[in-house]
Parts: sequence; C-alpha cells; structure tokens
Amino acid sequence: MPTASRSAFRPDLALVAAALALGACSTDAPTGSPGASGQIESFTVTAAAHQAALGSTHQMIRIFPTIQRRTGISADLVASASTIHSPLDLSNQGGSLMRSGKSWNVFVNCGSGPAACWGSASLTPTVFLTDLARSRMIHVVDQYFSNGSSSSFPFFGGGTPSFTASELSTDYGFDGNTATIDDVLSIVFAAYQHNGNAGGYTNIYHIFLPAGTDMCEAPGICYSPDNFDTFYFCAFHGSVDFGGGRHALFSVEPYQAVNGCQTHAETRVIDATASTLAHEFFETITDPDGDGWWNTLTGEEAADLCVSFENSETMGANTYVVQSIYSNKYHGCADTP
Repeated sequence: MPTASRSAFRPDLALVAAALALGACSTDAPTGSPGASGQIESFTVTAAAHQAALGSTHQMIRIFPTIQRRTGISADLVASASTIHSPLDLSNQGGSLMRSGKSWNVFVNCGSGPAACWGSASLTPTVFLTDLARSRMIHVVDQYFSNGSSSSFPFFGGGTPSFTASELSTDYGFDGNTATIDDVLSIVFAAYQHNGNAGGYTNIYHIFLPAGTDMCEAPGICYSPDNFDTFYFCAFHGSVDFGGGRHALFSVEPYQAVNGCQTHAETRVIDATASTLAHEFFETITDPDGDGWWNTLTGEEAADLCVSFENSETMGANTYVVQSIYSNKYHGCADTP
C-alpha cells in the first residue's frame, strides 16, 4: 500500500511464569444474563471501499503471535513480577482509550451462521462479548481509566454494561483464499459505511475469517496453519484513518481452533474463539492506537503478558476458557478487579 503510513508492531509475546498468576476465579457470579444474537445485517464491499482501503493512512497493527513464536521473559523479571512497582506493569503513553462503545462482529463468508463457523452450540462470539460486558472480568480495566486507582469504572453504572455487540455479515472473494491487509481494510470500511460512518473510539469492527482462510499482514507474516514457515500470528488488532476524520478501530480473528492458536485447555471452538477475541478486545480498550497502556520494557500490552494463564470463567449462565488480563493493581494476571 504505497499511500499508507503504517507503524507495525510485532513484539514477541511472553509465556509468563506462575509468579504472575493470581489464580482462576471459576466461581465468579457476574450480574446480567447472556445476550442472544439478533438478526444479522449483510453488506457489500464495493469498489469504493477498496479505494478507501488503498488510500488509508496511519495504520497501527499489533499482532498476537502463534504459540510456537512466543518467547519467555527473563528470569529476573518473572521473579519480581509480584513486587511493588513490578517491571511488568503497564505504563500510560498518553494516547486515546476506548472507554465505552459497541463491538461490530463482522462474519465473512459463512452462510451457515456464526455458531457453526466460530462457536459451539448456541454460543457465538456475540453471546460471549455480551457475557463479558456483564461480567466482573471486564472491570480489570477499571484501573486504566482512573490512573491506577481502585475506583469504579465510571462508564459502568447501575449494572448496565457500557459495551454492547451487534452482528454484520458479508461475502468476499479472497485471491488464493488468502486475505491481505487491503482486503481487511476494505471490509472494515464497507462495514463502517454501512453503519453510517460509526467509528472513532466508541466502535470496533471484529473481522471473523472462516476456517480454511489464511491472512497475511505482510509477506511472510501470516495466519497460515497450512504453512508453518509463514504461520506467525493468530490474530491482531489495529486502527486506521480513511481520511476526512474517519478513524476506525478493528481486529482480525481468523479461525482459532487450530494447532498454534488453540491451547490444550480450549477443547471447544467457542473457547478458542472467545479467548483470542477477549485478548484483542481488552487490548483495543486499553491501547487502541498503540499509544495507550503497554509495558515499556517488553512492548507488550495488557493481554500479551498473560497469554499462558487460562481460567474457566463463569459469566452469567455460560462458562468459557479464556486467558487472564494483566493488572497493575495486583502486579500480575487477574480475572476480576
């Protein structure tokens, strides 16, 4: 994309040792009940959307490497992880944050529906995000909106979640069944336009690619379970400017129930989907443009530091196996505030 100015971040993720873990809270009893998928609106990716993607600027992309590509943190950092002023704590770089808003789950090339392509039984990505928004786990991010204090997240009042989720779908022809960043940005822009230019820091577009579809962020940096040599990442989140003040946040979730992305504890498709989706969602909230909260020593974000800690989390009537999120308050990985 010759007209784009992209700042790509590809830090190696850490498999943090048990010193970070605060233990699973499988007995959580969050308020609220899971949401059900509503009617899925469809849209078409037009030639104008392709042109908007080609002309986009200020792209920020942060990828989530595969299990095989992740490396460990040095022993001295791990040993001091539970101390005050831990070197693993996140620092605020002063950028914008996503304080509230809506997730737009964009399901690509799946006529059988999101439960069949990315879920298990009646559990879909939308049901999971609705459960997450009503759970106590979402409140781990409270501290990052109050400069590290323990005060309540101001956008969650009266038990009503500030984050909601809706569903969109589209069909798209990928060259060689491999999506490029131009393809993804074309889909993001088309969805953005379909929603009446709903963007900024109150909307995020999660692009779900079905099983069998590869995705390359750059040559040799791909989601490609069929080719280990280029299989570098599982998912990523980012932001982009389409001109005219049109700023959009997005994430890309290829099919996660594959070796390299699905962990031993994630035995269902929805668990693999939900854990990665939560990873990208939390990082979009706390670091939408790459200048929010991240660790200045390792370059890692809130979810990166805790990828090896999976808990069985009960949210409303449903249970998912998802990773924890880093907490400055506890200097470790947590699933409640």
